[in-house]
Amino acid sequence: MAKLVFGYPFMQKEYLLREKDEFYIGRMNSNDITIPDYNLFSRLSLAFQKEMVKELMKVSRIHARIIKQEGEWYIEDVGTTGEGSNYGTFINDEQIETKNLYPLKDNDKIRLGPLECAFFLEQE
Repeated sequence: MAKLVFGYPFMQKEYLLREKDEFYIGRMNSNDITIPDYNLFSRLSLAFQKEMVKELMKVSRIHARIIKQEGEWYIEDVGTTGEGSNYGTFINDEQIETKNLYPLKDNDKIRLGPLECAFFLEQE
């Protein structure tokens, strides 16, 4: 099993990647992982929400896709129109190219625009 770990008050701490092999991440509610988690974000002070909106807008409505193929995990920078996100997707501070799958390893750092998370693999 794999998981993403975030360290922000407007995100769950962990998102388990299980029960399917494809996960979309971005601002739209239809994504599997929504940035921000609107239930948590709405509980924060209005001042903090206003402060964060500008940064959160740098995460595309559909920003990235994480998939599992033949037992391995990959990430792809998708973007809302399929042409890539405006502010990029990074693995360990290296920007990935649009429309390509990049392998994920245990403890990789992923950046979606300005927001960071960590990818972890756990024994199943």
